[in-house]
Amino acid sequence: MIGKVQGLFEARLVQLRDANLAIYEIGPRTKPPIVLLHGFMTSALTWHAIYPALRNHHRVILVDLPGSGRSRARGARSWTTCSAVAMLIELFDTIALDAPIVVGSQLGGSLAASLAANHPTRVSRLIVIAAGALGEARTNTRLYRTLTLPVLGPLVAWSFPYWIFVRKWAAGYGPDYWPDAVILAAYYEQFCERGAEMARFGLDIRYSYRDSFDEVAGRIAGLDVPTLLIYGTAGGGIPSTTGRRFAKLLPHSSLIFLPGCGAFPQEESPASVVAAILNFLGDAK
Repeated sequence: MIGKVQGLFEARLVQLRDANLAIYEIGPRTKPPIVLLHGFMTSALTWHAIYPALRNHHRVILVDLPGSGRSRARGARSWTTCSAVAMLIELFDTIALDAPIVVGSQLGGSLAASLAANHPTRVSRLIVIAAGALGEARTNTRLYRTLTLPVLGPLVAWSFPYWIFVRKWAAGYGPDYWPDAVILAAYYEQFCERGAEMARFGLDIRYSYRDSFDEVAGRIAGLDVPTLLIYGTAGGGIPSTTGRRFAKLLPHSSLIFLPGCGAFPQEESPASVVAAILNFLGDAK
């Protein structure tokens, strides 16, 4: 799917204990590695406007998380933040990554922060974009819970009306942004084909945070890894107060707000996100 949209380089399938993860690599292998993790119900496609600016300075590795893009979870296992982090460490070991820069958006940002907290020597720098693991707007998860049901879930995903999908999806962006029709179509196609798998992985991770998010806060408090936090001001389900809470817990962090952006700054304002990342990494000209 991602290749259909943008002619992205071919995926490489990495076989791990609990998942077969598709990764997309580009850039010189001698350059510092940077790993990009996407959010809930998306895929590596979310980085389509970001990775080209990184490829000259870094070995870029885009990851499809279990159930998304071309990745497959093995069996019907349950996930927690810790098991997902263990999977990412296994991926790093398998493809010979010592301490890459890790970038994560939404769910991927929450996992990236937990990865750095659990294994601080395996992350050289951390970039968190609109992660909700320290507080997010209460949303109706009935649809996603339905998608996790055997038999019924895949049927609901396959038959889900496009116009309802677009309305729900667009609510995650800022009020002045409308996603590209081709990108929307790709996300919808993925939802119909893989919605049940994606919902199982995403909700398992979300529920492992608990309602108070104290489990995550306790883990990342005082993290000694240089961190860049990027949040929008328009919500989209991720309030700006979440970014401030991250910043308060992370003593070596800097926080940037992008006016008008919702939960997808990397898609809504890619030039601003790229500039912030390059400046943080010292790659800006």
